[in-house]
Amino acid sequence: MGLLIVAGCRSTPPPAKDVLQEAFRDDALSAQEARGHRVFLQRCATCHGPQGRGDGQNAYNLPPPPPDFQESLAKLSVGDRRKVIEGGTAALGRSPLCPAWGRSLAPDDVDALLAWLAAAARAPVAPPDGEEAVRPGAARGPS
Repeated sequence: MGLLIVAGCRSTPPPAKDVLQEAFRDDALSAQEARGHRVFLQRCATCHGPQGRGDGQNAYNLPPPPPDFQESLAKLSVGDRRKVIEGGTAALGRSPLCPAWGRSLAPDDVDALLAWLAAAARAPVAPPDGEEAVRPGAARGPS
């Protein structure tokens, strides 16, 4: 006599999504741009805002307020952007309030940050019908 064991067919539920990680995931970014955005969020977002719009939590304290990168980055060469990252805005004769990160960031982090700034400066991506335009490098809200 044989023993018959019947196991129910159960599928395991998908793992829970990390809401914070999902909010900052952007499939339009390269790995280097995404790394640069993480550096930006750690070092720069307090003043510049998470997407570089000049709306960080500390922006209202700063004279002059930080610029919106969508408008201001087009006016700077990549070399000048590197100078600002490494030497602060004072390196271009501007406000001394933006710190110099040249001694505390690895060269790879500076390159990644430059890659994300280039993505942040790009024009918004044309959306499918009925959706809002999204800039490359812009964080999505939690779904």
